Amino acid sequence: MGLRSLGTIRKNRLMGCTLEEDRDLLRRGRGRSDFRVDNDANLAVVKWADNKTVTLVSSCASVIPVGQVRRYSKEEKKKISVPCPKIVSEYNTHMGGVDLADMMIALYRTPAKSHRWYLALFWQMVDIAVNNAWLLHRHDAAPLGQKHNCLKAFRLDVAKGHYPEKQKRGCPSKGNEDNTPPRIIKQPKVPRPVDDMRYDGIDHFPIVSVKGRCRMCQDGQTSIVCQKCKVRLCIVTGQNPRNCFHSFHCQ
Repeated sequence: MGLRSLGTIRKNRLMGCTLEEDRDLLRRGRGRSDFRVDNDANLAVVKWADNKTVTLVSSCASVIPVGQVRRYSKEEKKKISVPCPKIVSEYNTHMGGVDLADMMIALYRTPAKSHRWYLALFWQMVDIAVNNAWLLHRHDAAPLGQKHNCLKAFRLDVAKGHYPEKQKRGCPSKGNEDNTPPRIIKQPKVPRPVDDMRYDGIDHFPIVSVKGRCRMCQDGQTSIVCQKCKVRLCIVTGQNPRNCFHSFHCQ
């Protein structure tokens, strides 16, 4: 399927692939290896001798090029150079990815319980996709000189982008009758979409809805609504033209 894979494999899973015995390979010395290659299946199986033998299989790496690793020798009482196949160095570099993914999912798992077993698989894939998106966000933030969000804040932004908060209904508060200093509103009454969705430039189409106040200008009344952001934005022509729809979606 074009996916690059690499990992360890047990002896009883080799399906008839015969490799050198462990004791014979260890007798030849540390760093020795034996391998088999299946060109039809595009697989390489390598057994490498370190303190013990380890067998690896890969669709993207084999023995060549052979590098060097430092290992401590009990006989010489110091570290020595030991030949190391390419497949072993690649495994040591990328090992632990599945364990790390499980750890990240366990931090903020989607709390969705159901008797339908396939929903558990669906939410597991959703959690994996969100975590992978956060890793890309963290990777791309450094070259841009930006500080990346933590995983919890990133998941909250994703949730707000898909399920924006609804406007609370109720009677408006009374005016300032006793000359007390007004309260500072830290958050607007109608929450705006998150910046990543607001400025992404994808699927922001104007549609006609119920007439109401524009979100960009104070006195504008419009029936144009952004289909994605769910906010009213006016487009006016004439002596004082303005395009709040365009201004709202541009940084």
